[in-house]
Amino acid sequence: MNPFEELDLDPRAGIAAITARLKELAEDARTDAERERIRAVWEELTLHPARRLRAALFAHPESRAELGRPPPRRREAPLVTGLELGDLVVLAPVRETLRVAEPAREGDALDDDPILDTLPT
Repeated sequence: MNPFEELDLDPRAGIAAITARLKELAEDARTDAERERIRAVWEELTLHPARRLRAALFAHPESRAELGRPPPRRREAPLVTGLELGDLVVLAPVRETLRVAEPAREGDALDDDPILDTLPT
């Protein structure tokens, strides 16, 4: 098991903070075996920087809310006002949309349509 998780140590703490916390735990220990285990963890975390770094990187911080606390409230996204769906759609010019490569019959070309001539291009 990870010593940071096992003894509830802060993985971001330095050697002084780890030593102080483990000293408190050793003073509260009830058996010699428990004290010896705490001393072994102290040696592992303070005398071997690479091992301390590895243990700190693999420690899983508690990310859940405390028991009994309600879940965090979701923040609602602000509503954009004054914007309509038509403002978001890119419309091609009518003449370009209806343009046919070749008219099927004579007089079917849209270039001569009087209604389309009044529309902006």
